[in-house]
This record gives sequence, C-alpha cells and structure tokens, in this order.
Amino acid sequence: MAGIGFELKKIYRKESISRGMIGIVYSSVVTVGPMLMVIAAILLLYLFLEMTKVSYADRELLSSTILYTFIFSVILTSPFNVVFSRYLADKFYTEEYSNILASYYTGNSLCCILATVLFLPVGWSLRVRGSIDLPFILAAYIQWISLVILFFAITYLHATKDYKIIALFFFIGMAACIVTALAFYNIGGRDAVHSIIYGLAAGFFLIAVLDFSYIKRYFRSVSKEYGECLPYLLLFKKLLAANLLYILGLYVHNFIFWTVPSRLHVAATFYSHQAYDMASCLAMFTNISVMVSFMVVVETRFHNAYKEYMEGVIGGTYKMIVKARKKLFRTLSQQIIQVFGTQAAITSVIFLFLILFGTKIGFDGVTMAIYPVLTVSFLGIFMMYGNIIYLYYFADMTGAVVTGALFFTVTLAGSLFSRTWPIPFWGGGVFLGMLAGWTFSFFRIRWIERNLDTFIFCDYKVIDTMKSSSKGKVIYRKKENNAAR
Repeated sequence: MAGIGFELKKIYRKESISRGMIGIVYSSVVTVGPMLMVIAAILLLYLFLEMTKVSYADRELLSSTILYTFIFSVILTSPFNVVFSRYLADKFYTEEYSNILASYYTGNSLCCILATVLFLPVGWSLRVRGSIDLPFILAAYIQWISLVILFFAITYLHATKDYKIIALFFFIGMAACIVTALAFYNIGGRDAVHSIIYGLAAGFFLIAVLDFSYIKRYFRSVSKEYGECLPYLLLFKKLLAANLLYILGLYVHNFIFWTVPSRLHVAATFYSHQAYDMASCLAMFTNISVMVSFMVVVETRFHNAYKEYMEGVIGGTYKMIVKARKKLFRTLSQQIIQVFGTQAAITSVIFLFLILFGTKIGFDGVTMAIYPVLTVSFLGIFMMYGNIIYLYYFADMTGAVVTGALFFTVTLAGSLFSRTWPIPFWGGGVFLGMLAGWTFSFFRIRWIERNLDTFIFCDYKVIDTMKSSSKGKVIYRKKENNAAR
C-alpha cells in the first residue's frame, strides 16, 4: 500500500483545498471505487430488467449466489494476498524480479484449485437438491472463479503502482456486464435472473482476463522457480493467520444468524438472513470511508515518520532516535483521533438519514432495528483494522494474531448468545468482538510505545544481503523473519 502513498504525496505536495479534494477523490477511486461500480452495475440491472416482477424464490436465488461468491472469494484470497504482498516487497527491495511472475502463477493456481474444490459440493447441491439448471450453475462457477482470480491479482496490480488501471478494468468489466445482460434479456430471450448471472459472469471474467494480461505484460521476465514463493506461507504464518482471523471475524456473525429460525433456505443450498445481512451491509457502507481517511493520513504522514525513525535507528545518534520516536507516536495518536473524528461525523450524518428515511426508501423495520448497533460495531472494526496495520509496521505479528483471534473468538461466541436477544441487540456479538479486538490492539500499541527501544534493539538484527543482490544492501530485519517492511 506504500506505493499509493507516493501518488498521494505528489497530490498533497502543494497544500490547498483543491489538492485536498483531489487526494480524497484519488483515495476513494483506489479503495472503494471498484466496489461502488459493481454495486451500481447490479442496481442498474435490477432496474432495467424489472427484477421486482420476478418471483421471490428466483430473486433470492440470484441474491444468494452473488452474496456467496463475493463473501467467500474475499475470505479465500485475503490470507494469501497479505503473504504474497510480503513476498513482493522482499523481491522489490532486493531487486530480484525474475520470480515475481512465477509466484503469481503459483498463487493464482493455488487459489483456483481451492476455489474449484470448494465449489464442487455447492454445485452438486444446487443441481441435485435444488434442481437448478446447469447453465446457471456454470455461470455461477465462472463468476466465483473470476472473482477469486481478480481479488488475488489486486496485490500484483498494486505492485505495478498503476492504481488507476484497477478502476479502469472494473469500469470496462461492469460495462460489459450490463451490455451482456441486456443482450441476453432483449435479444436472447432469457429471463431476468439468467441474464443477470450471465452478465456478471462475463463482466468479472473479462476483468480477470484483463488483470492477468496486464500482470503478464508488466512482469515479463519469468523463471521456472514456481515453488520459490511457497515457503513464505510457512515463514509468515502469523501474518497469514492474523489476516484470516480478521476476515473471518468480519463475517462470522452473519454465518451465525444464517442458523436462526427466521433464516432463508434457498435452493436447498444457500442460507441467509435477509434483514441481518442487509443491516450488516448498510453498517459496513456507512463506515467504509474509514479506509479512505486511513489511507490518506497513513500514507502521507505516518509512513514518513516511521521511515525517519528507522533511518535514525540504522545510522543516527541517540538524540535523533529519541526525537524521531516521539514524533512517530505523536503522529500516530493524532492520526487515530483525526480518522475517528472525521468518520464519526460522516457516520452520524448517514446514520441519521437512514434512521429517518430508511423505511421510506425500502428497508424493512427489522433491518433498521438491527442497524444502529452494527453501525457502531463496524466503525470500531475498521478502526481496529487500522491498529492492525500499525502493528504490521512495528513487525508485531504476535500482537496482530492475538488481535484477530480475540476479534474472531469473541464475535463468534457473542453472536451465539446475541441471536437469542431482542432484535435491536442482535449485533451485540460483533460489538463485543470489536471491543475485545480494538482494546487489545490499542493497548498493544501503547506497550510498544513504552518499550520501543527494547522491542527494536533486542528483537532485530542487521543482515547482509550481498549474496542475494549484486548491489549489496543492508536490511534491518526482525529476528523471527516476519517483520513488515
């Protein structure tokens, strides 16, 4: 993510209101732009193809298919993304580029194999138990595997530092999605449900192909060392575990509410809870701008302060180190307060609007009753994820793993209890999980602040990399070999 900071620094180099707005727009396009384009395309298709006239069962089949493919593709690829991102950082730092494309082939193949294995029982259930036709199942598989490919490719696209290309590929893909769906509906004579699933499959497949082609053209030099990246999955197992636990904690409360009596069971395969899932979605989008704010403040200020401190450790005086350390944590605390204050204001406006007009624009009363607790919970969750990123900066993989484990475990246990509580408190489980994870991560950062000298000078070593690079570099690395550079 540091590469995005270079673009933001260029934008913010000349301080002005217009530059600030440009920086916010750029951050928004990079972080949430693709997701907003997907949502807009789906909503337009629902409007153009008159989904309100489609039977309830067919609508829920389509909605559940989209929901499952998105959620589980994110869960599958996220742990691999963070480890392969670390692999790419090492290769770029030591200027060893020949194995990067080979690692992409390996990671992509690994994710696709796992995705196919996971889809087989789902596809069988849809066909045998749900009596769903084969064309729909095939389109669902194409959508699923395409999402896995493109989500894994995001890490490598970021490495190219051509961030605008990601938004462009999504724009092209979603335009193709709309055109394909309309063609099947108006020319091919297919019903709305099949037309939309065909359109989505075609759109995401096109994005996956564009991503694959661009990465292959960018990293032209390829070796045959396809397994060279695999040891990273064990070497950085804490990094993988931390991200996996966080992403599971993000959705496990939904899985719990898919078991309550008021759940939906679609095609004898998919489970969902319409009101709770919709409330979760609204709460997530209410607070999604945290990611935009976090990117701006971290990549334009904290990264510089962190770099200044580490340079002082490597070759500065004790006075320089102490000064840089104070500046580092002063910047960190200011950013936490700034991001929270900005997001609290944004969340309050969106929250008030939905509370006043939510039922008038189509959201049912149960969804709006669940929404308030989940809104507060997701605000804390995204702030907690910011703390995890700070822990990555300080190479505290143990702290990151414990944060993720607390968040996942307490959310799981709390949701098992909260599902029996009154409807307005159904989000109590994820709220408790957020409190546990955020509290631990916050005090873990405070502990690092008080013990930073010991944490740095006792747990790190300087290693010579002349054997791995013709230019010869000195790397300041954590002894347990899992420091986040």
